[in-house]
Amino acid sequence: MSLGLDLNNSGYISVIKPKGWSSNQLLSKLKWLFQIKKAGHGGTLDPFATGIVPVFFGESTKFSNRILESNKEYIAELKLGFESSTGDTEGEITKDSSFDNENLPHNLKNILNEFIGVQKQTPPKYSALKYNGKPYYEYARAGIEIPLKKREIEIFSIDLVNFTNQQITFQVSCSKGTYIRTLGEDIAKKIGTKGYLTNLERIRVGTIKKIDSFSVEQIEELSIDNRKKLLKPIYELLELPKIQLNHTDTTNILNGQNLVIEIESGEILLFSEKNFIGIGISDGKIIKPVRLIRSKIN
Repeated sequence: MSLGLDLNNSGYISVIKPKGWSSNQLLSKLKWLFQIKKAGHGGTLDPFATGIVPVFFGESTKFSNRILESNKEYIAELKLGFESSTGDTEGEITKDSSFDNENLPHNLKNILNEFIGVQKQTPPKYSALKYNGKPYYEYARAGIEIPLKKREIEIFSIDLVNFTNQQITFQVSCSKGTYIRTLGEDIAKKIGTKGYLTNLERIRVGTIKKIDSFSVEQIEELSIDNRKKLLKPIYELLELPKIQLNHTDTTNILNGQNLVIEIESGEILLFSEKNFIGIGISDGKIIKPVRLIRSKIN
C-alpha cells in the first residue's frame, strides 16, 4: 500500500517576505521556484511589512486555514507626531502640529499594557477586507466612504522594546485579524498625538518562528530538488493527537466511511504506515473523516 503526502509536491515552508512585496507576489515567486501550481499562503502581510509567511503546496493547502487561525507576533516601529493616510509608510504623511516631544508621558510601558486583553478594533480603510465583494482599499483609493465594522481581537502581550527620537518600538503577541497599523494609531492616540508605523516585522505565526524560516535568496540558491527537500509535512503544524490505522480502516475512511474505534474524543491526525492521510473527529467510539488528502492505495 502506498499512500499519504508526497513531499516532492506537498508540504509547507516558512518564508521571510521582503519589504515592498505583496503576499501574492511572494506566493507567485514560490510557485515558480518550486514548480508547483497548487499553493497558498497562511496570512497576508502588507507590502511595507516583512517577516514570516507560511506557504503551502499541494494537498497541504487543504489545511492552510487552520494556520490562518493561529496567533501572531510582531515587532513594530511607531513614529509619533505624524499621521499617514494608510497607517504606514505607503500613505500620505502629514505632521501633527500640536505634538510636543517634551510633553510625552514617561509611563509608556503602562500605556501599552492598557491594550492587553479582548477588545473591539476598527480595521483600516486601506485593507484587503471586503465590503460588497470589493476590498476596502479600492473604495479608499476612489474616495468612497464605507462603514468600517469593528471586530473582536485580543492582545496577549505587548512590550516596549525601545523609545528614541519620537519613535516607539514594541513587540506584540495577538490573535488573528489584529491590525498592527490600527494598534499603532490607537497607541499614539492614547499618548496624545498621531502616529504611523515605519516598520513592521512578523516574527511568529502559531508555532512557526523566524529561525524556522528561509529568505527568498536562500531558496533561489538551491537546485529544484534541494528546494523541495525544504518542505515539511503539514501535520507538524496541526498539534493534534494521532492514530495509526490498518489497511482496512484506511481504505474505509478514504472512501468516506466512519470507523468504529474507541479513542479519546476530539480531532485526531490519521496515519497509515506512518503516512499522514488527514484529520478525523471522534466522539469516543466513532471516528468520522473531517479533512482527507488525496492518496493512492495499491
